[in-house]
Amino acid sequence: MVTSLVPRYVAAQMVGAILAGAMINLLVYGGTIAAFERENGIVRGEPKSILSASAFGEYFPNPGLSKEYGSGPYVQDDVSVFGALMTEAWGTLILAFVIFGITNGRNKVLGSVERVGVPFVIGMTVAVLLPLYAPITQAGWNPARDFGPRIVAALGGWGEVAIPGPRSGFWIYIVGPCLGAPVGAFMAEKLLWRKVAK
Repeated sequence: MVTSLVPRYVAAQMVGAILAGAMINLLVYGGTIAAFERENGIVRGEPKSILSASAFGEYFPNPGLSKEYGSGPYVQDDVSVFGALMTEAWGTLILAFVIFGITNGRNKVLGSVERVGVPFVIGMTVAVLLPLYAPITQAGWNPARDFGPRIVAALGGWGEVAIPGPRSGFWIYIVGPCLGAPVGAFMAEKLLWRKVAK
């Protein structure tokens, strides 16, 4: 029964992400994005527009920390495609592990009824993971959160900078989380909270 809901959840997240990308980023912040591009000599759709496209999707290495686009130490080859894929998988694994571990019905650490601390623990997990992995891949961890707004960016003038992105890397943010999340969930459900035989 639960697995039959998965396509609906995926579709709802994707539609929500596209609407958020279009309505929030493009419509509400369109003027701010255009001002940023004007101030920094960015022509939308050209390689340097990765800096404004980052408002929609993630890139590796983090463009703001690259020598090519920002003021950081990275060059493109410092983060390999495989390294980016594994970073996304690992970050998502940890996040899924915490979510499934903290929300499991047998976990009474945060109470057995209201469990008001659950959102705090999940939020703090994200807060700890972001400074660790955002410098490398900008920490996507949710295919809908990255790909939905990327579609909006591609249609909004960024074109190939959005999809397929530099080094054709947009798929990293889909495949990585799809590899990591099931492993993290499995570890929490089957190892951390496994049923112990009486």
